[in-house]
Amino acid sequence: MPPEPESSARGLRRLRTYTFFTVISSGPLALLMGAMFLANSPLPYEDLPVAAGAITVSVALSTAALALHWHGQGYWKRRVLWSVALLVLVAGAAWEAQAGPIGPAWAAPASLLLTESALWARPGSRARTLGFGTLAVVAVVIVLAQTGLIAAQAVVMTIALVPTIAVGVVCQLWHFQVAQELEKARGIAGDLAVAEERLRFAAELHDVQGGNLQAITLKAQVARRLVAVDPERAEAEMRAVEDLARAALKDTREVVGGYRKVALADEIDSAARILKSAGVQATVPDAAPTLDEDTEKLLGLLVREATTNLIRHADPTAADVHIVEVDAEVTVTVTNNGAAAPTPGGNGLAMLKDRFTEAGGSVEHEHDGDRFVLKGTVPKPRAPQPPQRQAAKRVPPVRRIAAKRARR
Repeated sequence: MPPEPESSARGLRRLRTYTFFTVISSGPLALLMGAMFLANSPLPYEDLPVAAGAITVSVALSTAALALHWHGQGYWKRRVLWSVALLVLVAGAAWEAQAGPIGPAWAAPASLLLTESALWARPGSRARTLGFGTLAVVAVVIVLAQTGLIAAQAVVMTIALVPTIAVGVVCQLWHFQVAQELEKARGIAGDLAVAEERLRFAAELHDVQGGNLQAITLKAQVARRLVAVDPERAEAEMRAVEDLARAALKDTREVVGGYRKVALADEIDSAARILKSAGVQATVPDAAPTLDEDTEKLLGLLVREATTNLIRHADPTAADVHIVEVDAEVTVTVTNNGAAAPTPGGNGLAMLKDRFTEAGGSVEHEHDGDRFVLKGTVPKPRAPQPPQRQAAKRVPPVRRIAAKRARR
């Protein structure tokens, strides 16, 4: 069995530890390389302690500045440490120049100074700073070599070590910063996914339970009025309330599970039944067109929202559901009379409009006197067309209007 992948937080902690020790170990590495070059240099024995001390102090100060950068502290302290380290390094090299040409022992400590100076720049400018800094160091070394102050071996080692160590340390820090940004983006993506699921649940719950609860309320009112004059019919109405409650419970469970499918034909039939139970003459299409799942869901939600608002906010006697297909678009229009004066508040139509807009469609509504019209248009997905050798003749738009039936 393959090992289970470790969590991102644990991996980031390990990467942080690894990066920290990699960056800090550049100091002991530079010190070791300087000691090796000093051990093989022709410098007189009495001058070795001075050169070794200068290299040690310069490396220690540069490493301390890198540690402060890692912890995000000491803006001015880092510059002070860098300045002192540079002075000590130059003084030690000048001391060695009195006894002969300067050897390659100073190349590795110089790379730490270049690394710290590159970290002063913004993250996007560090590569450019490293390039210019390397060119400056190499130019100074070449000029000094022309005067005989620096040995040829020191020039070669400076060109090889200074950019290598500096780029390695800066790249390690950049790699860890990218990992931090990715982890942060992962957390934001998780928060957005939770927020999106909450919005989906709120929208689905509003769409599903709005009509069900309104129908249950209407049936309960009818049963209450008939209980004294017609007990049998009142009992039938209460059975209908029970059935609606079971359906509402089932829909709620499906919304929670996230697998509820909305079919346009089912929504139209459900709207016709609800309107009929409310005493509204409903004219609906005999058959709904067969569309893809997403398109049917959007149009079904529009029919459901219109039915809920019709019963809740109006006193209609007639309602009409109209479906028109024109080429690559489908339009569903719901019209009713008995509409009350428009009132502020409510978010059903706003949520519906947002959903249609995301799908490339639109939702329009018109309030004219006691007549209210809700119209939603959504494009149908295009089926892939095989390549044709000859241009097809232009076909005029096809306009199909579903046949209607009236329910009283």
